[in-house]
Amino acid sequence: MTSYRNDYLSASRGRVGDRYYLMTPDTMVENTLPGLPPYAATVLAAPQGSPARFGQYLLQLEAGAASTLPQGSGFENFLIALDGGLRVRSAGEEWLLEDGGYLFLPEGRTFELEAVAASRALWVKKRYLAVEGVEAPPVVAGRLGDIIGIDDDGIDGSYGQLLPDDERFDLAMNVMRFQGGARFRMVEIHHQEHGLYLLEGGGVYHLDGEHVDVQQGDFIYMAPYCTQAFTATGPEASAYLLYKDVNRDGF
Repeated sequence: MTSYRNDYLSASRGRVGDRYYLMTPDTMVENTLPGLPPYAATVLAAPQGSPARFGQYLLQLEAGAASTLPQGSGFENFLIALDGGLRVRSAGEEWLLEDGGYLFLPEGRTFELEAVAASRALWVKKRYLAVEGVEAPPVVAGRLGDIIGIDDDGIDGSYGQLLPDDERFDLAMNVMRFQGGARFRMVEIHHQEHGLYLLEGGGVYHLDGEHVDVQQGDFIYMAPYCTQAFTATGPEASAYLLYKDVNRDGF
């Protein structure tokens, strides 16, 4: 009788908990989405089957690939190039996103994409929660490498804000940076949810009472009130990009 060993099941770090899930590169599945090239998008977070109130996608485009329909209708959208180069067009304006270049478009503006080189990018979208008397947020463009970290009393590391910290914005995109051995100084519990993409390094993440090994290229979804903390266990620096809903009370 032939014996089959499911080593890939025991070897994968991917897992789904009650208040979180961890997607590792070996568990990510490419999808075809309307208006994008075939199998160019990996859905990292979406309301379908999870508590997520936002969408996050890993886009992988060959040079010359482009969208064929306007993207992001009905949502506010954030795009960041991990590598390569993406040309983004919206409402008669154009941006070239390269090596950490990013763009935020408020709700009401769709966009088109074209890869000027083989590219990977992250795309975050959510429905805007308007507040009476508060203006809508503006377009924001920048580069991750220009973001200066701010020391944080709660962590042995720094965070940098890619979007302005004001009430017009109902989402934050932050970069969290840690030297080897750095850690959170507390276990956090709060009503916001997170989408976390590990840009470099790795460590151990405390998630809902469990301790999970994380590495570059991993994605973590954290639901509201998921206990969370991070320790950079390796000698090298670690960094991750963090989505968070902000400036609204959850209603």
